[in-house]
Amino acid sequence: MHKYLSAIALAALVVPATGMAQTAKPSKVQQTQNSMMDSIPKCTKKLGTISIVNGDDERGWAQNNLAPPQKLLRVIVQKSGCFSLVDRGAGMNAAQRERDLAAGIGLQGGSNVGQNQIKAADFVLVAEVAAADSNTGGGGAAGIIGGMVGGRAGAVIGGFRTKKLEANTILSLTDVRTSESNSFEGSAAKNDLTWGVGGGVGFAGAVGGGYEDTEIGRIVTQAFIVTYTNMVQEMGGLDVGGKATAPQRSFVVLTPTSLRATPAATGKMIRALPKDMLLYPTGNKDGIWWEVMDDNDNVGWVQNDKLTAAK
Repeated sequence: MHKYLSAIALAALVVPATGMAQTAKPSKVQQTQNSMMDSIPKCTKKLGTISIVNGDDERGWAQNNLAPPQKLLRVIVQKSGCFSLVDRGAGMNAAQRERDLAAGIGLQGGSNVGQNQIKAADFVLVAEVAAADSNTGGGGAAGIIGGMVGGRAGAVIGGFRTKKLEANTILSLTDVRTSESNSFEGSAAKNDLTWGVGGGVGFAGAVGGGYEDTEIGRIVTQAFIVTYTNMVQEMGGLDVGGKATAPQRSFVVLTPTSLRATPAATGKMIRALPKDMLLYPTGNKDGIWWEVMDDNDNVGWVQNDKLTAAK
């Protein structure tokens, strides 16, 4: 069941002659907006780390003078608490400059900036507005995702139904380790929302880019919230993936050694392990000994200082 979200308006403050500040009673519009803000799904635990990127077809937002949706999705995801955000955009670029300084002229002692500190993204979220299809309908109009509706009455441009101001959005969630991907859809229309004059979507100006202060921007925002809600709800029935469920990364033999039946140098030798042989850890460990499997399904133990991560 789709839940719809609109804007939060700032409650007006009435200052009486006594100087005591009182909060005005929220209007019906504000109450609707507050209710819709509350419909963003909230998670009691993180489902993993996530980075967000824009889809590769910008027509859906650009032709309506909207900014790319990445920033909007970052705010929605952060409000939900379902994922930990990892930056792969401007923030990451700025962080890289700090690391370049550390590796070059150096930073002050105790800065603790160096290698192997960046947290991996478990998932990549691609945000898209349904793309335009200039071959569908009259006057260059497009059909929603491949022209499901044609003709002037059903004209769609970049995912927007021109007669009804309807937005259709897609979120694609890809597991970084396995590349498995799931796509989720959602939509919103003008009549789904109750907008006050000059009302924003409730992000207090944090999003901008036309998503808070234009009619079509607010509808697109609503569509993305519906899509995100669908995604979080459906993930309850999906193999979520991420670090915990991904296969162990592979390793190669760094120096010739032996595969043994027990985690000890005196253990029975199963086979010799030549340099550069590929091995797959099972996840079982005993001190410096790792249980591994080779391509012939031989399972045994090897010291981890004889291995290096495969590239």
